[in-house]
Amino acid sequence: MLRRIYLAFLVLVTFCIGFSEPVVQPASQNVSVFVHSVDQNFPESLYKSIGTKTFNVQYIKLFADTEKKGYIVKAWYFQPGNSTLNYWIRIVDEKAKREFSYSFSGMRNATYIRLNPVLVICPVDFKIYVNNQPLPDGAIQSRNENDGTGLVGLPSDVGGAMLRILVRSDSGYREISEGMTVSRNDEISIQIIAGTFPTGGYRIELDEPDIVYPLVGKRGKITIGGTFYKPAKGDYVTQAFTTPSKTVQIGKLPTGEYDIVVNVQDLGEFIRTLTVK
Repeated sequence: MLRRIYLAFLVLVTFCIGFSEPVVQPASQNVSVFVHSVDQNFPESLYKSIGTKTFNVQYIKLFADTEKKGYIVKAWYFQPGNSTLNYWIRIVDEKAKREFSYSFSGMRNATYIRLNPVLVICPVDFKIYVNNQPLPDGAIQSRNENDGTGLVGLPSDVGGAMLRILVRSDSGYREISEGMTVSRNDEISIQIIAGTFPTGGYRIELDEPDIVYPLVGKRGKITIGGTFYKPAKGDYVTQAFTTPSKTVQIGKLPTGEYDIVVNVQDLGEFIRTLTVK
């Protein structure tokens, strides 16, 4: 069954993807490695992220079984100026001590240099790197068919956790994407979305923000702590998909550049930058 799903997925992707740049080291015929740029956009809520405040990799784990795994990956560097750089996606077979490397040009967007989405499929025991940042290992875990939920074959979290920066507008709120600036007159909020789960019972609690305003030659910083709670075994929960989130009001900020760090216990650390003009 998994082989059929995998083959169907490859056929579908063949019609959706764009053209990747030249492969630096193609996979040999007896190694099933596939790396290709993707000419499609995916909802940000599906991505998980890993990295630092200056280099961040976002990824969607499509599948992982006993033989192969598949990801959509993208990335950004925070690098003001006019410089350019290439991204390297490296597939490493540690047992055989060999590596397959693929080069993609970064696309400048204001103060960021971005790697557009790339599809990666390789054997499950190979390591995937974007430049020197490894993607987390581990197969997607299916729910036990005897756990009483009636949901079989679903991962524990369908959508990835993420941080959103929101600005109040006439129609409610609008999201500020990476690289966009806000005005010092904007009312700013920070939202954490835990992802999409197959049942209820999940929630996020966030502390009050600690704000350090920028000084001449020094960046500001917004730090928020919190905790992610999961339902306990035996809890009665809603038998429907839920997407827990929590929003913290920041308000208006003085001009300058800010690092945003939100550390939620049992969910992860989220890092963004924000420019206020």
